[in-house]
Amino acid sequence: MARNIYAAGAYCVRSEVLPALDALAADLLQTVAETPAAIITSQALEGYYASAGGILKACELLESSEEQQTAPSLIDHDDEPINLIWSGEQAEYGYFSPAAGWITVPNAQLATFRVNFDKLFLYMLARMDGAHAAPIALVPGLVWEVGEVRLPGRSKRVPVWITRRLADPAVWAQFTEAARIRPAPGLRIVLSSTPADRLPAKIYNGHEFIAVRDVAVSGGLTVDPELLAARIAWGAPQTDEAITMGADGGSVTVRGKRYRFRGVKNRAIIRQLYKAWKSGNPECMTVQLLENAEFLVSVNTLAKAFSPREDWREFIKEENGSCWMFA
Repeated sequence: MARNIYAAGAYCVRSEVLPALDALAADLLQTVAETPAAIITSQALEGYYASAGGILKACELLESSEEQQTAPSLIDHDDEPINLIWSGEQAEYGYFSPAAGWITVPNAQLATFRVNFDKLFLYMLARMDGAHAAPIALVPGLVWEVGEVRLPGRSKRVPVWITRRLADPAVWAQFTEAARIRPAPGLRIVLSSTPADRLPAKIYNGHEFIAVRDVAVSGGLTVDPELLAARIAWGAPQTDEAITMGADGGSVTVRGKRYRFRGVKNRAIIRQLYKAWKSGNPECMTVQLLENAEFLVSVNTLAKAFSPREDWREFIKEENGSCWMFA
């Protein structure tokens, strides 16, 4: 990682020193960050995202790439960069497509821009309280350790990793290996450019996976500590209670086992059941529960509401029109 942005020791980022970034530009940057090489062609940038691209280049979040001999496929609809070869006959670069034969790549497509991850991390952590060590690449270009942050409501700082492309099984395998080598010290936040609906449904012990888009301020790139604190599942229970729930119903921990829920309606179910359990009168009418969660009339059982997953049955009972949470 470059040291001209991060000091050798601790550093402190102030949001006001960073140029403004709008939501469209932030979304484009995270989309580019999810491509295999984290690059976008000049042609695509100027042809479809001229305004957002201009902002990202001005903010140095996109920088000119030296990779001039790769390009996305024009025929095979593959997002993997293709190595180009020089054609003496055509006097241009191109590649051979199994579907269409020789494909010449226009010179305009050879110019590319790459995500500047150093600057991206500055934006992401701009509102975080506490000192951060210079980012360490645990998996080059995919997984970084960025130190510890202080969040509202927690007395201890929380370690943070930043990742991209977690929806790719190969990247997920590399992430889990990095986590195996460096086990989470109770709780570790994993921020990702991967959208929430593409994050792995798997739970990796001690890690809370959160899409940056879901906890960012209006610009869509800078993480809001308050939102982040509300999304954390808090790892293992910090009380003697058998069941604990994340602030937004996104996760529930039952006797040390954590269950994550993504859908808004599923989270609404969890919140209601947890509130009833907490009150000492856990039994709820299933129909009323589903109506409050705004399910369609056709969804009249928890089995339908949670389909296709079945692990909810490990701590929720549904019987004779009623349901309740148990430990």
